[in-house]
Parts: sequence; structure tokens; C-alpha cells
Amino acid sequence: MTDAPTGWDESAVRSPNGHVLQSSAWARIRESQGWRAEFVRIGDPLPVALVLWRTLPLGRQLAYAPRGPIASGSDLEPALQHLTKLAAARDALFLKVDPELTREVAAEPLRRAGFRRAPDVQPVLATLELDLRPDTDALFAALEKDTRWSVRQAGKRGVTIRTAASETDLRAFYDLYSITGGRAGFVTRTWDYYRLVWRTLVDAGFATLRLAEHGSAPVAGSMTWRCGDKELYMYGATNEAGRRCFAAYGLLWKAITDAREQGRTRFDLGGIPADLANLSDTMQGPYRFKKGFGGVPVSYVGAHDAVPRELPYRVYQAAEPAYTRVVQLVGRARR
Repeated sequence: MTDAPTGWDESAVRSPNGHVLQSSAWARIRESQGWRAEFVRIGDPLPVALVLWRTLPLGRQLAYAPRGPIASGSDLEPALQHLTKLAAARDALFLKVDPELTREVAAEPLRRAGFRRAPDVQPVLATLELDLRPDTDALFAALEKDTRWSVRQAGKRGVTIRTAASETDLRAFYDLYSITGGRAGFVTRTWDYYRLVWRTLVDAGFATLRLAEHGSAPVAGSMTWRCGDKELYMYGATNEAGRRCFAAYGLLWKAITDAREQGRTRFDLGGIPADLANLSDTMQGPYRFKKGFGGVPVSYVGAHDAVPRELPYRVYQAAEPAYTRVVQLVGRARR
């Protein structure tokens, strides 16, 4: 495993625009899955970029800086230019970035640094961002009427919420998440995958798991990530019993108030439709739930690639869907 430089997480995760996907913990997770981590310190303390490298058949390699680079203000364009040069020096097929920045902030720096719009890896292209600076009473008063009622109902119906971390708790959350995935129609990965990710991030202090219980049974769960000055609502899950007692509402409100008490200034409610007018988007259901808690819609600039050489990149784009399908089939056969 590649060791992170001293102070890496202070810059990459805990700085105002930091992200867990740029952490040393995420590097360890991805290295265990066949990637090679490179910690690129462009400035001190910023900009920085965790770059993940993958070797392909015939010896070619590609690179990805998930939710990176981490930069502030005028440092963004020099950071992107540094990554463009790195891609060229390594003769990479491409180096992909997808910073959690708006088009207004990042589109021109990306273009000037030679990046082009490319297929997305992260599913979230838009979110609701809640300002946590008002006091708790003001935040509660700003909830939609039905959401305030639902938050209160969770307590009235006997829902209790606790911070969780044991293996049994993680497994209970996975079971709830699998139920939610089947109901909502999104793909869930294996227990081994989520156990690795969740255990590593919780142990590193970057993630908090909360379980809502009714009686002695877990009926809902959520996991938030600490990214700079914001708390990110990363996963949420509930079963039918949890839906009947409004457990998810109590859980999300608890995560919001905890984040405020811990000094976060923003709460990221997670993915919503990139086009709110598209009523067929599968994210419309989660959006209706989340918007009751408030927040302002924010759209991200999306993934962009630095491409040193055009022909190999085009060949890869043509072959990649078939290659990915083969890898998926082999993985399923092994499982």
C-alpha cells in the first residue's frame, strides 16, 4: 500500500472544499481493489489530488482523481494544468477529474487546462445544499409543513436513533440498504464491498453511521461523510416498518442537527435530478423527500478528461463497454 504524505487528509479532506474520495482511507480502499494510488501535492497545503491509476491490457493505463483536485479559488487552473502535464508525462489514455464544483467556477479553468467533457463516474451531478448557519429552531421552522410533521411523528411513534459502528450494525444497515435498492430500482453491490468501504471510513473518522430502531429492530439507517466544512448525506435506507413510523425523517433531521453542532456550515443532501423538470428521472422520489428539509439546488460541472493522444482514447471509448461487460461477468462468476 502507498503511504500518504504527512498532513494529507488535513488538505484533501478537512480543507473547506475537501472530499472523502480524496482521502488516504479511500486510497487504501481502491488499492485493495487493484488501483494504484498517487498522492499529488501541487501546492502546500493546496492544491492536492489523489490520482488513482489502473493498468489495462497491453500495458496502457488510465487515471482518475475522484472528486478532485482539491483547490481553492485561483489555485484550480494551475492544479488542472499540473494534472494535464502528468497525464502526458505518463502517456495515459486519459486522466479523469470530477470536482464538486459548479460550472460557473470550474468550466473555464477545465477548458483552458485542456480537459474535455467526458462520461461520468460519480452518479451525483446535482444536489441540495442546506446552510447550517441559522440556529436549530430556524432550520426546523424552515422545513416544509409535511416534513416538520413527519420529523415529529418519528419521535411520537417510538423511533430511537443511535450512532452505530459494530459489525452487526454495519450488516443491519446493509440489509436495509439492499431492501431500499430493490424497492427503488438501484443496483447495490456485495456485502464484502460495502463492509470494506464503510468499515474503513468509519474507522478513519470520515463517516458516521446512524440506525433508527423501533422496539429493538433496526428500521432505517443513514451514513454521512465529513467533507471539509460540509456534511454529506451519502446513504439512506429504510424498510416498510421504518416507512410507517417515519424513521427516515427523524434520521435525516438528527444528521442535520448533529452536523450543525459539530461546526459544519453546510449540509449536502445528496443526489437529486440534474434536470428537476424531468419527472421520469429515478431521482425524483429521493428529491421529493429531501427538498422538504430545504436547501438550494447546486449542479456540478461533471467529469472531464485530459487526453494526451486522440487515437488511443477513441479506440478505448469504442472498446470500453464490451471490456467492462466482460469484467462484470467474470466478477459475477467468481462470486
